[in-house]
Amino acid sequence: MGVGIVPGQSPNLFFGNLIQSGALFGSKSLPEIYISFRERFGDIHLYWMAFTRFTAVHNLDDIQYIFSHRNIYDQGAVFLEKFGILLPDSIICNIGAKFKRHGAITMPLFRRTKILSNINIMLDTTDKLLDRWRTLSSEHVHMDIVEQCQHLLLGMFGMIAFDYDLETLNENHSTKQNELTEALKHIMSMFRMIIYTPSIISTTYLKWSPRYQRARATIERYLNNMVEQELTETSDSRAERKKISLIASLVSSLQNDEKAEAAKKDEERKGISRKELFDEMLMFLIAGYETTSTALAWCIYQLSKHSRVQEKIKKELIDDNTGQYLSWDCLDSLIYLDCFINEVLRYSPTIDGTSRTVLVDDCLPKSATRVYKGDQILIPTSAISRDSRYWKIDPNLFYPERFLNEDKNHHPYAFLPFGSGHRQCIGQDLARLELKIILARMLQQVTFGDGGPELNKGGCIQKLTIVPKHVAVTIQFN
Repeated sequence: MGVGIVPGQSPNLFFGNLIQSGALFGSKSLPEIYISFRERFGDIHLYWMAFTRFTAVHNLDDIQYIFSHRNIYDQGAVFLEKFGILLPDSIICNIGAKFKRHGAITMPLFRRTKILSNINIMLDTTDKLLDRWRTLSSEHVHMDIVEQCQHLLLGMFGMIAFDYDLETLNENHSTKQNELTEALKHIMSMFRMIIYTPSIISTTYLKWSPRYQRARATIERYLNNMVEQELTETSDSRAERKKISLIASLVSSLQNDEKAEAAKKDEERKGISRKELFDEMLMFLIAGYETTSTALAWCIYQLSKHSRVQEKIKKELIDDNTGQYLSWDCLDSLIYLDCFINEVLRYSPTIDGTSRTVLVDDCLPKSATRVYKGDQILIPTSAISRDSRYWKIDPNLFYPERFLNEDKNHHPYAFLPFGSGHRQCIGQDLARLELKIILARMLQQVTFGDGGPELNKGGCIQKLTIVPKHVAVTIQFN
């Protein structure tokens, strides 16, 4: 017989647990809140985000069950309903036949074998940033590392996915902010408001907000330019490139007769409409650089705080004896760098968790908790990665070697930086490759120093991702 009553803190009428927990005003991060709620209420507890009630699950057996049963647990309402206000026709905001149709066009392009052809783009883009750093004094304290990482990854993803130079690393960019970067920042700042407020309020605000409308228009102009550039390619060129290029695949899939396709059942539709194309491009543009740039900023921060770790990565690069050339075989051999990246993703997660919607009444097998159709399940991956029950070495210790030794064979569901199951992040292989190439290239040439305890004191800000708050580093060329 299942457990019917799930414990939790009584919610505020309008804000749920957001004020009580410290989430609304940022006094606590969501990972800290999830950990404190687990300590107070146990492995299964309620957490209210404004008007949305979540059943949070910390038990690994139940989590594995949820991710393994896609016929019972599908994409969470926070994606379908909340993110859908901004990107209703993107793959992340859809389920069923529409999800499969969009997935067939986009998912194959993010497989490991497809993304390896982009190594030179990643190296060339990283070299542009290194060239900018080289013009500055080694005593200069970089206090805008988060922004610099955003510019790097946005420029890199623009070339990889859209064959388009977004000019985020141009020489004059330091004095004139790239308008696309600023527009994307504003769009992303809307996500938190959308999650925490009723949909009708969010929709009305976005409709009448001049700043949002300007940002949207700026992004549409850039995306339309990308599409028009792709349309100048020959059909033969596009047919060949669509196997490895996202923009070529999307444009090749444009419907010839949108009205005729719209009249069909979801299961019978082919290709994508122009509106679906725009939403997919914007979604991939945001997802393709935001989480990876945040992870890179955390990497640089941790390197500046752990000189021993930084020197160990440098030694691995020297021992590999690659010079400045980074082949895939070389990158594949950098085992300690892999451990470092994993530890950053575990210790300083970019995402607080993920969610699923219950499709039919069910009972979680380990806890015997009853869940019902329409319930929202929260899987707080950031809290689980710090749960001492699942790690042999103290999880509150930053220690990359854990992935070489005692915690090498950790429970697979104790570390889920990209989620799991059929709705896990489709760009995780690309993100890992980008991080590895960027860090390897940077550490071939520079050493990151601590900019001082007052300036480089860490902390985090809960935005669309969990962003480092205070990062200040020096950059010394070898």
